[in-house]
Amino acid sequence: MHAYGFRGASLLGAACVLALVSGCAQMGGLGMPSGAGANAGANTADEAPHECNPALGGAIGALAGSMFGQGKGHLAGAAIGAGIGVFACMAYNYHSRQVRDARAVEAQYKHDRGALPASNTIGAYQSALLPGETVKSGSKAAMQSRVTLIRGTHDAAPQLKEQLTLFSPEGKQLTTVTKDATAIDGTGEYETNFDFNLPKGIQDGRYTMRSALYMDGRQVRTNEVPMLVVG
Repeated sequence: MHAYGFRGASLLGAACVLALVSGCAQMGGLGMPSGAGANAGANTADEAPHECNPALGGAIGALAGSMFGQGKGHLAGAAIGAGIGVFACMAYNYHSRQVRDARAVEAQYKHDRGALPASNTIGAYQSALLPGETVKSGSKAAMQSRVTLIRGTHDAAPQLKEQLTLFSPEGKQLTTVTKDATAIDGTGEYETNFDFNLPKGIQDGRYTMRSALYMDGRQVRTNEVPMLVVG
């Protein structure tokens, strides 16, 4: 009975502390400036970055993780929890802009296919990590995508969302964020960016960034890009 009570209390305590970690993430993040001054326009949607304390998140996460084990399990749990806490404090600044207008995209589509589609169509979706696939911990990076949308002749304007998920070198999901792509409101080619700062001192290794595009609630395209993190 005592062991069961201790385990239950530990799990409850851990849940409470993890809630604090989540609160850390929601209070702010480490998004990099979007450069709106250079790319400002009617089709650009920027979200201002906020501040976050990854050290605090790691400490809270370590405390939560230590509650999941007993004896030596506390140490392993603390290490795992610290990693979760640090990544929970990551935040993303999302913005997008049009790079080719409807006339150019429609002309290309007609040239390739003969006629415009009856339903909304994603002509292309490509992603790349900037400034490159090797990123130093604590530095700025961005996942940049190109989306080509062809408005269907019989369809209403679609609702698009873009999701970015970060996976550890072991394949475990660390963070995921979904943003409304409100600037993508008609036929055209668009450039989207998830800007972020990697926390300092995270594990070196080969991570994976996965971008996914949703149209009217349905996932239509995905891309995976490797990210080699070095100290």
